[in-house]
Amino acid sequence: MSLLPLSRGTRGTRAIPDSARLGPQPGEVIDRGRSVPFTWNGAAHSAHPGDTIASALAAAGVRVFSRSYKYHRPRGLLTADYLDPGAFLQVGDEPNVRGAHRLVEPGMEVSSQNTWPSLRFDVKAVNQLAGRFLATGFYYKTFIKPEPLWPLYEKVLRRFVHAGTITPEVGAAYYDHRYAHPDVVVAGGGPAGMAAALAAARGGASVMLVEENHHLGGHLRYGDTADLAALAELRAQVAGQPGIEVLTDSVVTGRFDDNWIPVVQRGLPGVTERLIKARAKTLIVAPGLIERPYVFAGNDLPGVMLSTAVRRLINLYAVKPGQRAVVLTANPDGDAAVADLARAGVEIAAVLDPRRGDGVRAAHGHGGLRAVETGTGQRIEADLLVTATGWTAPTSLLNQSGDRPIYDPAAARFLPDPRRMPDNVLAAGGIVGDGTTAQLVEHAEAVGREAARRATSGPTPVSVPELKPAAHPELFSAGTGGFVDFCEDVSAKDITTAVAEGYDSVELVKRYTTVTMGPTQGKLETVNAVALVAAATGKSIAETGTTTWRPVYSPVTLGALAGRPHEPVRHSPMQPWHQRHGATPLVAGQWIRPEHYGDPAAEVRAVRGGVGIIDVTPIGKLDLQGPDVPQLLNLLYVNKWSKLPIGRVRYGVMCAEDGVVLDDGVTGRLGEHHYLMSTTSSGAATVWEWVENWLQTAHPDWRVHVTPVTTAYASINIAGPRSRDLLSRLTDVDLSSDGFGYMNVRRGTVAGVAECVLWRIGFTGELSYEIHVPASYGLHVWEQLMASGADLGVAPFGVEAQRILRLEKGHVIVGQDTDGLTQGFTAGLDGLIKLDKTDFVGLPELRWQHQRDEHPHLVGLRPLDGSVVPPEASQILDRSGGIAGRVTSSRMSPTLGRAIGLAQIDRDLAAVGTHVTVRLPDGRDITAEITDAVHVDPEGERQRV
Repeated sequence: MSLLPLSRGTRGTRAIPDSARLGPQPGEVIDRGRSVPFTWNGAAHSAHPGDTIASALAAAGVRVFSRSYKYHRPRGLLTADYLDPGAFLQVGDEPNVRGAHRLVEPGMEVSSQNTWPSLRFDVKAVNQLAGRFLATGFYYKTFIKPEPLWPLYEKVLRRFVHAGTITPEVGAAYYDHRYAHPDVVVAGGGPAGMAAALAAARGGASVMLVEENHHLGGHLRYGDTADLAALAELRAQVAGQPGIEVLTDSVVTGRFDDNWIPVVQRGLPGVTERLIKARAKTLIVAPGLIERPYVFAGNDLPGVMLSTAVRRLINLYAVKPGQRAVVLTANPDGDAAVADLARAGVEIAAVLDPRRGDGVRAAHGHGGLRAVETGTGQRIEADLLVTATGWTAPTSLLNQSGDRPIYDPAAARFLPDPRRMPDNVLAAGGIVGDGTTAQLVEHAEAVGREAARRATSGPTPVSVPELKPAAHPELFSAGTGGFVDFCEDVSAKDITTAVAEGYDSVELVKRYTTVTMGPTQGKLETVNAVALVAAATGKSIAETGTTTWRPVYSPVTLGALAGRPHEPVRHSPMQPWHQRHGATPLVAGQWIRPEHYGDPAAEVRAVRGGVGIIDVTPIGKLDLQGPDVPQLLNLLYVNKWSKLPIGRVRYGVMCAEDGVVLDDGVTGRLGEHHYLMSTTSSGAATVWEWVENWLQTAHPDWRVHVTPVTTAYASINIAGPRSRDLLSRLTDVDLSSDGFGYMNVRRGTVAGVAECVLWRIGFTGELSYEIHVPASYGLHVWEQLMASGADLGVAPFGVEAQRILRLEKGHVIVGQDTDGLTQGFTAGLDGLIKLDKTDFVGLPELRWQHQRDEHPHLVGLRPLDGSVVPPEASQILDRSGGIAGRVTSSRMSPTLGRAIGLAQIDRDLAAVGTHVTVRLPDGRDITAEITDAVHVDPEGERQRV
């Protein structure tokens, strides 16, 4: 042990000054000529372009960046790169940002996650006192019984979810997808990755070089003068090679069959992330090595860092990582860290070398490192403890290719097994073995040439030189406790306890303790966990083996998986009018529709008291022609259609083969062999496909021709007691009750537009007419209706008012009052379903449902307190407190001045007059009465006048 005396007046508790920024460093990546403003937990800070969030905060003296998952212990920087478990931060409304990787941008609002009331004073740190109650597998042993307390358990657990917050609104983030077919993909842009890419490109292959960091270079970036010179030369060669596409701030997330390789690319202008789906002929895995933490008591204190972390901070970002350091080094990289620290002005209190028998037992401090306890029990005051105790080869991509890593005790790490790799996957550089930069480059160049040969079917295999791993002492744990998984707060004691409780394989320990299941996905902690399991079971590390690495290699956002929106956006011909008149837009499937024009309740009252018009263009419309249309309708609808007269309209419901409600709508008979079918707006494409499927597969002999005409017509519903007065001013069709009765269809001229289809139907419960006019005349007819009805008080109404009107009338919305389990009788279609028909889709299941008579019922619901509107999906409880149903629709009725709703409920509670308990989302209970589904005009007189 090399132990240096403390300088007079120097204490390990001394705080880092306000600015820890060093003078210019040879390899620094920051632009000192400019500053970037941002905030940290509300306080103003500045950074330089090129700074990560963590490096900028560390330069300002910040030591604590987060609180841990379970115990809310203060956490600082450990790796100072993408894998750092102590730097998951909230940036704006984006949670879980990797602060040691994300570059600072102007105006960033950065804050700590899940800390209250502040990062410094986090109330949830009380969990440290309850640690003995949160032992290994506590969630498997607790919260099981009594079952009625599960809602309480969930509330408690939800408060301790360690994550940030998001806004429910859709943001401006744009994601993209791309397909690529490179000959060679190189995963890793260190010296080996660059050399392999260059050799493959020179061999005639097209190459995609993927690097997770913002710059190529790997460990050379924070190396000495010789490393920086080698880096500059390699970068210049890559830049001058046209056959290489370089993707930085990107990551290969997996390897699938036949080298189907997803790559997440970040940092693109105008694109948040792009998912590249690459089909490569050859994959070269060259990720280098990951420095492994050491397990000892207090190893998670802020101020305990890896040697690579301090070298990154000093050499890339010119940040002084501490004032007084103890260095535990068992390899040349730790030795290099000592030199970097000394050059940065950090006082070296001690250099402990396990190669000479030195060690560390514990780190001491509260909120940060204050002293280091050596293996001999000596206590050294320091605010920085640097460990360099070994390496992990990130073999995930190789494991996904079929490889199984082999443990080498001489090198103290797992290595890939070339015998198990498929021919189209190769490994290069540090993942294979150790060596000088020249040796790594030589090995990688040979691998690159061989990859190009395999990709281009070259004749002669390339001889790849051997790259042996260097000897290294086995250093995993000091045996004094400490954390194994910093993301999941899994300790060494948790591992040994799990083994003692019978979970004696590493795979079982992983699942029981959640070790390696956090955001770093085992890259830092797997080997330490395996070593501890091996020690606890008395087996060797090789016998214990590793866990199984599966895709994805690195977490992928849902946005990247989804990509850019491919759905078309549709507007009705009346959309310009809606926009000019202040309509609030509603996204309804592919359509943009007016939700309301300012006051939905007023729109309801306008319809009930006078006349209103609504744009219903998105309603699906299918033109059916042919002599066998009645057979098709009888097959697809649950009711009968053979005797529908010309000029009549009938409401119908379709069910799938399992009897579940699929869609509903009205179909009118326009001529002898001519029908017009309407569907729900969201179901138009589904029903068209459904109709064609039955015609083309089951009944190709039927003479039916189907034409989708949804966008060929603009559709307008005119509703209210004055609707006949309004429409009569613009049409030549006889609108009298005798001439055009309820549930009839006519064709005629409207506002001078010929060949319009008029239906007299009543979804709103009022006298109403639905008119379908050629789409190019839609805006004209709409404006004529508004102008002609000015003296009648005509008003536009939107989708929200329509929902209220139909709810008052008790009309069902498929997909809202039904779901993927709602069969026909549950939807209240008893009078419509004709079980005496010879056949229709869903008949056997519906017959069975009717015979069993155990299904829930659709009923009306009225809270006794009419001022309380139970949110849709609120649960209805049975007499024992279990779930008996749910609220499917609910609104405040302007017509009745009280809350009303529809609900699906168990049959034994479905009788009219029954009082039931409704559990609101906030946990309160209210009482409601079961009623008939129709709340307004149960006799239907208003729509039949």
